[in-house]
Order: sequence, then C-alpha cells, then structure tokens
Amino acid sequence: MKILLIAGHGGTPYDSGAVGNGYTEAVETRRMANAVAPLLRAYGFEAELYDQSEDAYKVVTQGGSLPLSGVSYVLEFHLNAAANDAAGNGVTTGSEIWVHTNEQGVTVEQAVLRRIAALGFKNRGVKRSSSLAVLKHVFKRGISHALIETCFIDDRDDMMLYSAKFDAIARAIADGVAEGFGKAVTDTVKEDDEMVEQKRIHIDGKDYNCEVIEKEGYNYVKLASLTQAGYNVTYDAETKNPGIAAPQTRAEVPDGDSAVQDAIDKVQAVCGLEEQTIAYLRRYQYGDDLLRKLADAMN
Repeated sequence: MKILLIAGHGGTPYDSGAVGNGYTEAVETRRMANAVAPLLRAYGFEAELYDQSEDAYKVVTQGGSLPLSGVSYVLEFHLNAAANDAAGNGVTTGSEIWVHTNEQGVTVEQAVLRRIAALGFKNRGVKRSSSLAVLKHVFKRGISHALIETCFIDDRDDMMLYSAKFDAIARAIADGVAEGFGKAVTDTVKEDDEMVEQKRIHIDGKDYNCEVIEKEGYNYVKLASLTQAGYNVTYDAETKNPGIAAPQTRAEVPDGDSAVQDAIDKVQAVCGLEEQTIAYLRRYQYGDDLLRKLADAMN
C-alpha cells in the first residue's frame, strides 16, 4: 500500500506557515514527515515523501497536480494556530485531523488521534471539510486524505509537550495508521526503568485503552489516559501539581433533607456501610437519589 506524506507550507516564495514559541510550521511539518516515513516503511507500507521544496497548496491552487499515481492514502502534516496561549495555562489545546466531508470511514484517523492523545494532548476529534485545497484535490481523485494538525504552535503547553515527545508523536501517528489499516501493532515502549504498555482497563463499567506503567509488579495508569473515561485531569502551572476529579462528582455535598437521612439510616442498617462509604456515595452527582432508591428497594 502506497502512502504519500505531504509537509505543509514551504515552497517558493517561501511560506513559513504559523510561527510561535520559537517554532516554524514549515520546518516542523518536514521534520515530522521525515520521522514518520521510516516508521511506516517498517510496517510494510510504501511511504513516499512529497517534494519538500514545494508547497502542495500553491501547486494545486495554481492549476498543478500532485503525484498520486498508485497512492492509496495521503497524510498531510500541519501545526495549528490561534490558541494565543504563549504563557501557557497548564493544559494543551490539542490535536485534530481533517478529512473530506464525504469521506466514508475515519477508523485510521481516530486511531491516530487516540494514540497522540495518550501522550497528553487533548483529542479535538476528526473534523470534515470540502474546501481545504489539497484535501479536495486528492479526494477528487478517489483517494482518502488526512490533514493532521498535530498541536497548536502558539500554545506553550502544546509545544513543550511536542518538544519532549516528538519521537513518540511520530510513532503514535505511524502506529495509528498501521492499526487503522489492520496491521499488528506492538504497544510496548521503554521509559527509563519502566515498561509502558497499552492495556484494556475497566473503569466505571466500560473498557478503555490506557497507557499503563508496569513497575515492580504494579500497574499504574497514566493520568492522561483517564481523560477518555471522563475524568477531569488538571495541572496547576504555578504549584506544578496535577489533579484529577472523577466524573459526575460534586466538590461539596449539601446538607440532606430528612428523606435523605432516613435513606442513609436504612441503607446503613441493612448493609452495614461505614460513614466514609456513605460520604463517597453522596459525592456522586446523583448520590442522594441513589440512596433513596436503595432504601426504597430495601423496604
């Protein structure tokens, strides 16, 4: 299978693309395309780099065409902008992928985004357009096209993570493409003396693919992986402290009415639940209703 990798911007006259945090989009898109290509080849794909002295956008908007003979899939690399977060606010603005409005399936793109998000970027999802020039040019020729906005060049948090995880991002893209096209992917990497694996974790009644660190016989789920389960993962840039809040919880529990207290007394009497367990149940957004229903069921 032949995949064409296009690095956005550049060309003559030179188009830098977006600029921010000491990075230039046209430079970084070429770095990423060059990093992803050998990883795709290792999976058995025929990965071809579009002429990096050219700007594909200029070519197609000026009446030219791209070398698409035998190509089955096109990856176009970009960095997003307009976050306007040069100082950093402790969270990433994130990654997204654009496909054509009439594209039938987005399995590949979803796999790529899931893997990039596992590195700590917000998953902004797969989006659709029929007006992006290169995407439209490629799709008209019956070829699927994905435009990857890896992260936001004007968001300090994005670019700090991008700098620290560049190789991992390239790997995430290649692994996502391989997964989406049905190839076996090995999801184990080495981080210092810890083994990081993709494992299926059961959280609140559902299964999620999470990055898990295995160390000394224990499994630790990465905070970033819990966001897909609905947990709110935060980071205080001033104190440098991470935080996590379970979904559908309330920070403060209001005083219950007499019906709630009667329900608590009933549930404790029948089930023998301790006070801390009751307090935990009441922190659930609908905890008081749940306790009343439990008490009714016990009558």
